[in-house]
Amino acid sequence: MRRKYRSQAAIIADMLEAISRNPGIAPTRLGQKANVPYSRLTQYLKILEEKNLVTVEDGGLYITENGLRFLNEVRRLKSLFSSLGLVL
Repeated sequence: MRRKYRSQAAIIADMLEAISRNPGIAPTRLGQKANVPYSRLTQYLKILEEKNLVTVEDGGLYITENGLRFLNEVRRLKSLFSSLGLVL
């Protein structure tokens, strides 16, 4: 069985989706939900925090207003691409 490649943008979008649906999610649980190994997960979380897309409070992850705006744009683009029969 061939593995499906996900771009960095797709991984980040999957992470933000999981955080938005599970406020306060633990990083290890996020890795499971977004299907990202923990070593790579920590790299992505650092990027998301630096870009002010997520915050860490009491060990849990929360999406910020910037993160929600970004995620909504990603959803909009996915919908647009899908309507054209393309995959984003």
